[in-house]
Parts: sequence; structure tokens; C-alpha cells
Amino acid sequence: MGGGGGTTVQYQAPPKDDTFERLLQYQQASQEKAEARVAAERRAEADREAARKAAGQAGYGALRSGITSQLQQGLIGYEDASSRLRDYALKYDMTPPETDVAELGQLYQQEILPGRRQTAVGAAYEEILGRQATEDERSKAMERFQQGYYSSNQELRDSLYKSEEYQDKYNQSYLDNYYDTKFGKQTVNEAGKKTGVRTFKFDSKYLPTYLGTDLADRAQVQTPDFGDQFEGSPAELEEQVQNMRDTRQYLYSAGLTNLQGEIDKETQKLKNEGLKEVTKIQQEGNLYSGLLQGFWN
Repeated sequence: MGGGGGTTVQYQAPPKDDTFERLLQYQQASQEKAEARVAAERRAEADREAARKAAGQAGYGALRSGITSQLQQGLIGYEDASSRLRDYALKYDMTPPETDVAELGQLYQQEILPGRRQTAVGAAYEEILGRQATEDERSKAMERFQQGYYSSNQELRDSLYKSEEYQDKYNQSYLDNYYDTKFGKQTVNEAGKKTGVRTFKFDSKYLPTYLGTDLADRAQVQTPDFGDQFEGSPAELEEQVQNMRDTRQYLYSAGLTNLQGEIDKETQKLKNEGLKEVTKIQQEGNLYSGLLQGFWN
């Protein structure tokens, strides 16, 4: 080949591969979006929480007024009222309302509770003793409340049930109740004290009457005249009632005995008459038998 210049070969570089770079960019963009979304959600939650707390704080005044009103009306007690205030403050991250709780306690102790106790004292005397409390009794009851001797209205009522006045005016025991039902109420003396004596009414016409010959002469027993009523202690009345039962049983038994005697007399009479007839027949039979024997002989 002829001499000439040599041939030059040129190579084209391959295109640049940016796949990894674009992947990094995509991941970075996704992460930024996710962080932005989380940040937005946190801001929204913070806004909601701030709004909730603001609404709670704004409603606290109305809540306190409502609780105070309910306490004054007797719808709730002091413990319930103070707990509601504290629970509300805790729910909305508020400063514990100890000042308001203290004011509520002062209102309850100085204004509300004394009025309720005065009403309770009056109601207890009227419902248990059937009368109004005197000023001295009211004062003494309120003093006992203040000193802690009575811790509740029920303790006041229990003390009235144990009082001498209640025991004198009403029954002293379950047994008294029973005897009041059985024999009637106890009589009272001039001082209004119960005597333990009861009046038992009785109508003797309900006792049987013996219509035969004089029972007292025959039995040598005289039945008592019970009259129409008698007085005494429950033991004495029960003894009298038992005497009435015994007398009634005695009269019935006497009547039955008399009836049985009459029956026995009539039975014996029939037996005697029957025996006479049998004897007569036997005698006649013997007579006929003798005649027949004489005839045949």
C-alpha cells in the first residue's frame, strides 16, 4: 500500500448514569414531605389542644357557678363539689383551684351546713317525738354538731330514739309492741308516764252457760264472774285470759260429762229392760217345758 497518513479511530464516551442520584433526590423529597406532614399534624394537634384548654378555661367560671348553686340547693355535697372543681382543672391542665375550693368550703361551713342542720333538727323532733324542738333543744343539738358529737343527721335521730321522752311516749321494747297489740295501749298517770297497766275488755256472754241442774252444787265449784273488763300488767292479764279459757273448757267438759251421763243412763235402762224380757221369756220357756214333760209322762 502506498504510504500515506495513518487512520485515527475515535471512541464516543457512554452517557452519564444518574439513576442513583435521582433515587437519592426522590428519597430526600419524600422524607421532606413526610416531615412536613408530621410537622403540620403536630401543629394542628397543638392548635386543637390549645383550643381545648382555652375552651376549658373559658368554661371554668360557669362550672364553678353551677357547682356552687347545686351545693346551695342541696343537690350535691361539699366533697362532691370540691372534687368536681379539682377534676375539671386537672382535665384542662389548669392550676389547681385550691382558692376556689377553700371559698367553697367556707361557704358550706358558714352558710349552707348550719341551715341544713337547723332543718334536720326540726324535722327529727317532729318526725320522732311528734312535736317542735324548743330553742334550748335546737341550740344544744347545733352545739353537738359543731363539737363533732354528732357527725351526721342520723346520729341525732338515733339519740332521740334513745331518749327518755321517746321511751315514755312510745314503746320501750318489741315486747311492749306485742302487748299493745294483744291487750291494748298502756294507761298513763297524771305526769303522762306509762304505768305498764293495760285494760282488757271482755264480754262474758261469749262464755258457755250450763243449763242442767245447778253445776256448782253438783261439782262444788263456783265459776267466777269475769265482768266486762279488767286491768293489770301483761302477766296478770295473761293469767286472767287463761282463767277464762279454763272456765270455758270446764263448762264444755261439764256439759259433755252430763250428756255422757244421760246417754249411759238411757243405755243402762235399755239393758235392764232387755234383761227383764229375756228373763221373762226364759221363765215362760221353763213353764212350757214342764207342762210338756208332764203331758208325756
